Amino acid sequence: MSVRMQWSASKAPYPTARRSDASTTYASQKHGSVKVPEPYDWLEIPPSQSSETEAWTKAQAAYTQAFLDECEDKATLKQRLEKNWDYVRTSAPSHKHDGRYYYSYNSGLAPQSQIWRATRSQIDAYQNGSEPVGELFFDTNVLSSDGTVALSLTAFSHSGKYLAYGLSVSGSDWTKLYVRSTEAPLVSNDGTDGGQGRFDDVLENVKFSTAEWTHDDQGFFYQRYPSILHEDRGTETDANKDAELYYHRLGTPQSEDTLIIAKDQQTPSSMWHPTVTDDGRWVIIENSKDTDTKQRYYLASLEDSPIEALAWIPIVTSFEYTLGYIGNDNNRFYFVTNKDAPNYRVVSLEVDPKQAEKTEHVASLSGRHDNVQDIVPEDPKAIISTAKLVDTNKLLVLSSRDVKDELWLHSLEGKRIQRLLPELVGTVGQIAGLREDRETFVLSVSFSNPGTVHRISWDATEKTSSQPPSSVSVYSATNVAGIQPEQYTSKQVFVTSRDGTQIPMFLTYPKDLKQDGTAPALVYFYGGFNIPLNPTFSPSMMTWVASYGGILAFVNARGGGEYGDKWHEAGMLLNKQNVFDDVMAATQYLHEEKYAGKGQITIMGGSNGGLGVAAVANQCTEQHGIGAAIADVGVHDMLKFPLWTIGKAWCADYGNPQEDGQALDYNLTYSPLHNVSSSKEYPTMILACADHDDRVVPAHSFKLAAELQHKRKENRNPLLLRVELQAGHGAGKSTQKRIEEASDTEFAIVARVLGLNLLPESAK
Repeated sequence: MSVRMQWSASKAPYPTARRSDASTTYASQKHGSVKVPEPYDWLEIPPSQSSETEAWTKAQAAYTQAFLDECEDKATLKQRLEKNWDYVRTSAPSHKHDGRYYYSYNSGLAPQSQIWRATRSQIDAYQNGSEPVGELFFDTNVLSSDGTVALSLTAFSHSGKYLAYGLSVSGSDWTKLYVRSTEAPLVSNDGTDGGQGRFDDVLENVKFSTAEWTHDDQGFFYQRYPSILHEDRGTETDANKDAELYYHRLGTPQSEDTLIIAKDQQTPSSMWHPTVTDDGRWVIIENSKDTDTKQRYYLASLEDSPIEALAWIPIVTSFEYTLGYIGNDNNRFYFVTNKDAPNYRVVSLEVDPKQAEKTEHVASLSGRHDNVQDIVPEDPKAIISTAKLVDTNKLLVLSSRDVKDELWLHSLEGKRIQRLLPELVGTVGQIAGLREDRETFVLSVSFSNPGTVHRISWDATEKTSSQPPSSVSVYSATNVAGIQPEQYTSKQVFVTSRDGTQIPMFLTYPKDLKQDGTAPALVYFYGGFNIPLNPTFSPSMMTWVASYGGILAFVNARGGGEYGDKWHEAGMLLNKQNVFDDVMAATQYLHEEKYAGKGQITIMGGSNGGLGVAAVANQCTEQHGIGAAIADVGVHDMLKFPLWTIGKAWCADYGNPQEDGQALDYNLTYSPLHNVSSSKEYPTMILACADHDDRVVPAHSFKLAAELQHKRKENRNPLLLRVELQAGHGAGKSTQKRIEEASDTEFAIVARVLGLNLLPESAK
């Protein structure tokens, strides 16, 4: 029988955080004005810029490490994690116009994945082995000794002669762009910034950008921000604004790049996302001002005007809906859109080049040209997430029904042909192939399946738009030695939330689990920004399930995109409380239905999910059965978030408490930082953050940790802060960092505080 940890903060007091008398006065709809104390405003200054913040974070790190040193399972868990992370991970092969197929590959424990490439004959001869096929093309691992340099974007020119690629350091969102010939693979490095053998082109101040090549291979469009005067990029907190769109010509300095769209004076948070159409004739500009699925769209011909003087067709000039480009046939465009369709639909749009006009700035254009026609209409019970043109004249439509992906083949006229991969119970992660190819590769995953790539082929002698595939076969299937899918059960249940809404939840657990109310459970959720939480494979989480005989629960809380725009709207702005209610209903269900033990439940989430974890920790009671809470890179100050880095973009989901009194009043009701109780007994809290997180700055976690430790000095369960060095928000994190993060926080601490029994591997 497991024994819960005996621990007392009085024997090991938390590091002291100075409390200042600072405060901020906000405009309130209810009260006229509200004065909010800011005792830890000094923790908003990053450790790299403040000796006081640095000293406090070092003291916190030492405190957490001392606690970790007493976690008996840490070493064993790390060994098991390393074993279960040591499996081959590949993407689907992606055909480029140089005739070769490119794919990502990781042998197992390499810090970063590599890019390999193969010829058609090598792809055809592949026999699902552990060794990659073809030749190594790009090895990010040679660019740093510790895996902190990550490949953040790749863009092949149309001919396949050149590769534009972005590198980020220590997980920062800032990216530096480089260019190289595809005849100069990066397999070793002599210390050259960006890798030896590259061209002289270096583009800086790039963030949240793609690189879209014109088909003449002369250059590409990209977005950049004004230069910042900060030596350690990724640790600054200044708000990101005034993005501009440029065109870079190969072989010229960045200072000579052509300004395509200047900063938007009326909407400083505007971001510009270019897409060069598959035929190279057009450039589409998607203009967003925040994270909402409402954008403005503009279209310009690349044939009728020079790059320096493009004439624009306004598709829609106000922020109303989203258009996801699928492809085009001359002036006929195909999009996935939520225009008048909260569950999305596939439409066509005829564009008249005569409607183009030149302007000083696209934001000054008025009118609209968005008379779309249905191809695949909205389904009231399924969400269309994406579509791809395949085999020249067909549509592969990916939709989600009750958070389970379905892949349907349609003719380009919209006729449904057949469902592909009908046995799939999981998530489609990639659909790869050129439109003109007679084959398409599809990568899918599930909770217990780390990845299967299917090859879908059409008969080359048939050209009708209603032709079904001639064959569907498994190209590759990944296996993990320590996790056997046949030993686990995955099922979906529905939980009744406080207002009666049915909330889907996936459960994965060993088939021999005794449903007697004693098992531990790990509950993961997100609940925001219209992002669905789909079934996926996590070697770390599955290692936890196997090691403790536990239950992995994915809660599809409102705020995500699981059921379209309406589901998102039900968990955003003044409905944010629904997210927390959904999670608490899920944890209560787990122990009341005897899946998990009361007090044996750990809730976990990152970023917006980290906010949810902290809010639930503030609000939950004993009936919810929560014993531990892991908030990873969470948003915890729901009043000041718009002031830092890209935080202003989140106002679409959170409101803007800096300018809107109603948002201020509502956010104060759930903001984790402002709702810490001095009398409530908290579950074990692990606040994890990263020193180079320039998306959710670590000040969120710093201030919440200080407030928790101040108000709950004698809390029976530990309240810990974990600061990861040389790391960012999560993208590009090395394999070793992911293993250390799991063994240090997600598992070892939880096992100690909940008294979990580590099962021998032979018992799995």
